[in-house]
Amino acid sequence: MKKNLTVSDKKEPGLLLSAVLVFIWPLMYCYKYVFSDSSFSLTMGNDFPVIYTYKLILLDKLSNFSFPLWSPSEACGYPFFSNPFVQAFYPLNILLAAVYKINGGYSYADHQIFTVLGLSVFAAGLLLWLRSLKINPLFVLIAVMIVSVSSRMTEILRFTNAVHTIAWLPFILYGLTLAASSAKKIKAGIIIFVSFIMMITAGYAYYVYYSVFIIIPYIAILIYAVHKKYIFSESKFSLKEYSATIIISLSAAALVCYPYLNSVRQLMDQTDLRVGGSFEFSTLHKFTFKNTLGSLFYPSASHIEGWYYFGLASVMLVAAMYLYVIINKSRFKNQFLLLSVILIWYIIISYITYGESSYLFRILWDYFPGFSRLRIWGRMNIIFVPVFAFLLASSFETINGLIKTGKENKSDAKYKYFLISFAVLFAVILSVQIYFYYNKVFFKDSVSYAKDFSGEFDEKVFVIYNVVSFILIFLLLAGRKFLNNQKLVYLFLLLVFSVNILDLYASGGRQWALSKRPDHTRKIIRTDEMNYKSLSVPREYRSGMISVSPNFSVGFVDEWYFDRYHTFLKKYEEDLNNDAEGKLTEAFNFLLGINDGRRIFCSREISTESITDFVSDAKKSDSANIDSIQTEKYNGDEMVCIIETKEDCYCSFIDNWDNNWEAFVNGNKVNIEKLFGTFKSVKLEKGRNTVVFRYNPALFGLF
Repeated sequence: MKKNLTVSDKKEPGLLLSAVLVFIWPLMYCYKYVFSDSSFSLTMGNDFPVIYTYKLILLDKLSNFSFPLWSPSEACGYPFFSNPFVQAFYPLNILLAAVYKINGGYSYADHQIFTVLGLSVFAAGLLLWLRSLKINPLFVLIAVMIVSVSSRMTEILRFTNAVHTIAWLPFILYGLTLAASSAKKIKAGIIIFVSFIMMITAGYAYYVYYSVFIIIPYIAILIYAVHKKYIFSESKFSLKEYSATIIISLSAAALVCYPYLNSVRQLMDQTDLRVGGSFEFSTLHKFTFKNTLGSLFYPSASHIEGWYYFGLASVMLVAAMYLYVIINKSRFKNQFLLLSVILIWYIIISYITYGESSYLFRILWDYFPGFSRLRIWGRMNIIFVPVFAFLLASSFETINGLIKTGKENKSDAKYKYFLISFAVLFAVILSVQIYFYYNKVFFKDSVSYAKDFSGEFDEKVFVIYNVVSFILIFLLLAGRKFLNNQKLVYLFLLLVFSVNILDLYASGGRQWALSKRPDHTRKIIRTDEMNYKSLSVPREYRSGMISVSPNFSVGFVDEWYFDRYHTFLKKYEEDLNNDAEGKLTEAFNFLLGINDGRRIFCSREISTESITDFVSDAKKSDSANIDSIQTEKYNGDEMVCIIETKEDCYCSFIDNWDNNWEAFVNGNKVNIEKLFGTFKSVKLEKGRNTVVFRYNPALFGLF
């Protein structure tokens, strides 16, 4: 076990080499996503295509030194800059924009590489954090390589923003650890400040929220450990200085990110079901105790949205450490306390993820700020990953210590009870696996991907890996007196590592993948030209999201987009289904530009709740009142029209309203009224009018 050590300025040997290894390791493990033009190449599916499209539009604008604010191609208009999917303010976009410009575009395959690089960043952060805790560098390296490609991490590759959000959590933990050193407070503050900004702007609010449930406990544990001189013997440790470093760095980062965070909050307040208060919404996709057992021992039985399978060998090594410390708790009081706290924390977090079955979840849902806005609480298990990396590295160190003790022939009266307990644990795990296997307990999406690639895939492979892992580890523990050469110990560890990686790949190497080569054609889109062209291309009523073609969508995706627009669609949905004569359908298509892409209409009134009445009014105005409507400019963020009218009327822009929209008529700012509760309208006087609709969030008001 670890002894008291001091935080030192001296560099650990091999840090650079280890950093390089852990950085390239996820690229090697996920080679089927990284290499795009080979027979083994895979395409990432699920929500990945949508996220790629957002990135493509963003890079096009950034590479031309502009910034997209509004997205007109989805659900009749929705904010772009504050949409978390976009990662609009993520600093790494600057590098991607340069790549876009230099390489002549950005491909689907490029985005898969960028996403996998998020795992590399995560692994590098884990390495720095765990080494700052003075765990044996070799054991840290092995633990990081296993955990960085565990099933929880590879499952989220479908969400680029999720990968890059969690990637910065280990750096925050690293900064929090360094802050305990009196000589490294400035460095620690900078690391915390930068990492927190990167984490927030990476765009996956779920993981930012979950991080509170690991950061706060970690700070408390670290303060206690330093005070007791368990982890560090830092003689100059000052709680006041430590607290100041953390508070200042986190507050500074929060202040920098506040405009963005506030914009996201305002957007969620207007988005369908994201305002909070719906218990049904918050408890969708249930995670249960069976899913927890599946995550640990039999991944097919776990809900894929929350599983965190680390491999049987890794779990058994950590379990062996727990058993040994418990049996010898009088000798390892500090370690016993720390492991107990981690176990209690794990149980609490797991219990929260059980949703409606958890009383603690209900309390948090009622009283904890922001809790009711989120759903799919199994995803909270992501915060187990760095903690398990710590436990795994510690278990390697513990096992190594046991073997050294055995080689020195020191008596350990309780060791046989430890071996018996370990064998009993194996039997329990095996029983759970057999129960799941013969009762066909599995979550469909957790195994379907594997069956798609291999029709011979059978879940009993996890039973086999369990048996193999037990035999290897038991031989290592039972034969410790015969391991006279440290190289033999490393050989055993290499075997355990290999078995564990094979185990992980069987469970999560191809999650959400499509068996085809990813498109490696680098695309350059001209967003402003596309937006202008869309005015003459029919819109489509489909449930798709953002588009890189001028045939924009007016459809809706459940639990996303403006609630007021969804309300508008639902109001007429039943009537449209019962529209035998087709009059309402014809008017609906006319209004939303499904016929010809038209967005601007003039009418005498906008107070009607009838689509057919409004369309009739607009058609009459076209023939009797409007001399001309000419669009001078349209780039998504701004619409400029010149309208000549014989009488006073209303000009309606069939694009969703948001309180950041401004309107000007002949240079004068005017009030925007809402048509059907969701579209933008302004009053015009007869004659020639220059009408400007401009999206101008407060964040960009100075520009």
